[in-house]
Amino acid sequence: MDKIRAELYKIDMSNAVEMSKFYQKHKTYYENLNNALDKMTIEEFILVKHKYCNALDKEKQYNDALILTDQCYKLLDRLKGKSSEFYSSLHENTLFWEGVMLGRLKKYSESNERFEKLIIINPKNKKYQNWYFSNKDWIFNKKYDFWEYLLLFIGIISILFGKQIFGKYLLYFDLLLLITFICWLIWFIYRKIIRYREKHNKQFNDK
Repeated sequence: MDKIRAELYKIDMSNAVEMSKFYQKHKTYYENLNNALDKMTIEEFILVKHKYCNALDKEKQYNDALILTDQCYKLLDRLKGKSSEFYSSLHENTLFWEGVMLGRLKKYSESNERFEKLIIINPKNKKYQNWYFSNKDWIFNKKYDFWEYLLLFIGIISILFGKQIFGKYLLYFDLLLLITFICWLIWFIYRKIIRYREKHNKQFNDK
């Protein structure tokens, strides 16, 4: 254990590649939660798993990272009665990584349940706010994708068969077509704005 800890202190834990190699090398040790019983070791285990979550995020191994956050919650339960000065920050970071991985997996509502808690903990944290609003945008997109396709379908049907369908009511058909086009155009512009915001937020969140 002391040998592994000494090796840990020698690496740059913020370097995703180094952290991934270290964790894979000592995976058997860190996956066995029975090795973490005293306060210092529990704190170390959670920290290492957080840093490895960062590496897994870069590798797009999101489900594997969620397994780690589940382990972190078990370790946090064990840490509760040990008067750890790092408990709050470790709990906050566990919530963060869980929220990130759920967001990456497009489970936006579940992700936002975590970020709502994080914003209560730290209301001024811009990263939490960006994740929260980015998830909100995606939730909205998923909910209203149906209406975008419906508007497009109505527009195509109106162009192809409008005169046959409406006949003497052609003026009303033209008005409907115009309204449909305007609605679709507004929706298209809105989606472009959302995509820009999402790209900007992702760049910020990945920093």
